[in-house]
Amino acid sequence: MIVAVLLPRFPLLVAMLAARRPLDEPVALGPAPGAPQVVGPCTPAAWDRGVRPGLRVGEAMARCPQLVLVTPDPDGVAEAHERLLTRLEDMGAAVEPGEPGVARFSSTGLERLHGGLDGVIRRARAALPVGAGGRVGAAPGPFTALQAARQASPRRPLVIGEDEARGFLAALPVERLPLDPGRTAALRDLGLRTVGAVADLPRGPALEWLGFDGIAAWRLARGEDDRPLRPRRVPDPLEAGYRFPEPVGSLQVLEAAARLLLGELASGARGRGAALRALRLRARLADGGSWTHDVPLREATTDTGRLELAALPPLANVTGPVAALAVRGDASGPPGGPQLTMERAGWRERARRSGEAVRQVRPAGGDDALLRLVELEPWSRLPERRWALVPFDTSQLPDRSA
Repeated sequence: MIVAVLLPRFPLLVAMLAARRPLDEPVALGPAPGAPQVVGPCTPAAWDRGVRPGLRVGEAMARCPQLVLVTPDPDGVAEAHERLLTRLEDMGAAVEPGEPGVARFSSTGLERLHGGLDGVIRRARAALPVGAGGRVGAAPGPFTALQAARQASPRRPLVIGEDEARGFLAALPVERLPLDPGRTAALRDLGLRTVGAVADLPRGPALEWLGFDGIAAWRLARGEDDRPLRPRRVPDPLEAGYRFPEPVGSLQVLEAAARLLLGELASGARGRGAALRALRLRARLADGGSWTHDVPLREATTDTGRLELAALPPLANVTGPVAALAVRGDASGPPGGPQLTMERAGWRERARRSGEAVRQVRPAGGDDALLRLVELEPWSRLPERRWALVPFDTSQLPDRSA
């Protein structure tokens, strides 16, 4: 079974905690500096007064004059999400992180440790922050488990058996499927308003109406949820930071401070006999809120020159004067990093390198950054029916010798 945990409106809860706003007030997440002027998630009190995520700020204030907008805090969200993942890993789970406030793990191996699936769910609930309204769901597949968590109540987890999965999914709204909003609106126009209505489509009409990228959603609607989890590698964090005497808006000053922090991180990693695999830039803004940027590294390294090439350019996107700057590194890489070899790499080594390249590229470009061509209907004369582009998955590479 796959266990999913969910903290609803997680970015809003973190921002409200920082602003010390009570949960029973009409509060919404305001726009980030430089972002479109629309509101984000809102509290139930604001929802009851007509506020909806995606409304323009002026319209939201007109609907609810008492509405309070809190500044987004992506740095605080990342820290809180990391604490959640760490608590789950402390119970022995190999966790696949999702969007902030979402995580999934397999109960295999944990049921004997914690007294069955009920014991695993109890430990997972104990790892959730108190008062955050966290929810837990369990099901045979990752997608179904997440939907079970969405349907669960804070006090009662929801467990979906293998023979119940398709019936459970059938009643959910079609918006739960991983489709873009335009495709979802088109399905509603066709009268397909539930996941079950999409699941009842034959493969041909599903391919015609959903497209090649929607076939995966069609399979999920039918309960064919067999994607393996991709647990993260537990990081070994190393952090350096600096608080400026006065807020800084000069890019040159930020880059100079970042160079000092990167040198400190590289020295600390070498002292541990390790190398840095990834970086996270964190800036606390003078007018409230924060700015963060993740920098995946192609190879684990402690070379300050390579670290600067990767980390300095994103500083140009900081959205306001900076009160404090910090750099966090994942010092879990091998000290020498992968070395070049004079002999031809075998198939296993090439597959490992391909998987590492995919892992480095996807955080920046998304799942559609790397695609592969698969044949669907060899008998068709229409190229769009015969072939499809799907996300490249290194786990499907055949295991053969060099």
